[in-house]
Amino acid sequence: MKEIHSIFDQSRPDHFDNAINMVSTGTSLREAIDMINSAQNGALICIGDIEGVMKISGGGFKIDTEFSPQRLFELCKMDGAILLSEGADRIAYANLHLSPDPAIPTPETGMRHRSGSRTSVEANTLVIAISKRRRQTTLYRDGEGLTLDSDGILLQKSNQGIMALQNYRNNLERASVRLSFLEMDDISTVADIIDVLNRYIRIFVVAVETEHNIDFLGDNSGLLRGQLEELVRGLSESFLLIIRDYAKTSDPKEAKLIARELVRIKPQDNTEEIMRLLGYDPPPAEEVHLSPRGFRTISRISMLDEEAVARIIEEYGSLHAVVSDSEDGFDDRMEDLGINNIRALAKSFMRLRSTI
Repeated sequence: MKEIHSIFDQSRPDHFDNAINMVSTGTSLREAIDMINSAQNGALICIGDIEGVMKISGGGFKIDTEFSPQRLFELCKMDGAILLSEGADRIAYANLHLSPDPAIPTPETGMRHRSGSRTSVEANTLVIAISKRRRQTTLYRDGEGLTLDSDGILLQKSNQGIMALQNYRNNLERASVRLSFLEMDDISTVADIIDVLNRYIRIFVVAVETEHNIDFLGDNSGLLRGQLEELVRGLSESFLLIIRDYAKTSDPKEAKLIARELVRIKPQDNTEEIMRLLGYDPPPAEEVHLSPRGFRTISRISMLDEEAVARIIEEYGSLHAVVSDSEDGFDDRMEDLGINNIRALAKSFMRLRSTI
């Protein structure tokens, strides 16, 4: 998933990463949260800046003792908020009355969750709000909320995500093969290109959402995480190669910038927007034919490294020109480019075409 995150901004803010590690399955804090939910109790737990929280709170009493799930569970039977240290390894205060600025905007409606959301902003801390009535746990950072589902729900969502990704990946491979066939004959259209790009975007969106659910599973995430990594392997690389094939610029750095903009587009009727991001203004109609440079296809030939592929494309200009020349066994242009074993290269192109 690292490659995908390099082009796909996480829908979950980065500042939730440490929070998820603290409350994932198998951690002591998650054990305490589960105990509180099982007892159908509510709770408001602040973690982090002790001085910042104390400035906007009153009452309560100092605990200053080592954290344990049982201690936190017992203290949460009181109405006030609990304050934990930065690493959630000590219980600092209990039974605090939080008084954050009511002018801080929040979409929350319940008193406990409104207080948690505003406290996370004013005290710059992580707040965990556990609803007694709805048995719902929400993490707050900078006023933003992230729901913590039960393991059963997380497993269900994760498995559904994996199944969807398997289907999307299979459909993408079929669409990619079809596009390759069209590219070899130089008859690929704008509609064909848009279809494949949208399939990549859909996979990236679902993959990131699935990863978020898997992150919460902690100790129970091993198999699911392995399946996720297998399903997305190589996708970001091939996505960038398609962009380099059809964008007005073939520069790899520019391609990554374009990719970051493309993945913000929800798969839908967005042909004009995608083509503008690729550098076409005004955007061409869907039936217009576009010739690829050939990065995606030529990179599949194992005897060519990345630099050799770039030299070939710079010399020939399009995949169609390379394929046409390969039918005659290539001419001296390949030797001038420093490409060795021209005969084997021509055979590789023949095999490539026959396997598409």
